Amino acid sequence: MPETKEMEEMKEFMNVLTDVKVSMAELNGKIDQLTDMKETVEKTKKTAADADYRSKENEKDIETIQNNNRRLMIALITMIGAFVFQILYFLLTFGIGA
Repeated sequence: MPETKEMEEMKEFMNVLTDVKVSMAELNGKIDQLTDMKETVEKTKKTAADADYRSKENEKDIETIQNNNRRLMIALITMIGAFVFQILYFLLTFGIGA
């Protein structure tokens, strides 16, 4: 009879040991997933930092383009004004329709 009790205890111990092994395997799988996620997070962080840098550089470029565009418009308006004044000068100097 004592052998049967020992056998049952041994079986129960083996079942517990098997459960522990299964739990350890599951934990190892989860740890591997976390490691993979860490790499993904690092890549995402780098991509976000690169995008932020490009965004700031693009903002500077847009500001430069806008400033150049303003200067170009001022130069164009000045040239048109000079041309109009030149026409008026010739018309007043040589007479209108004379």
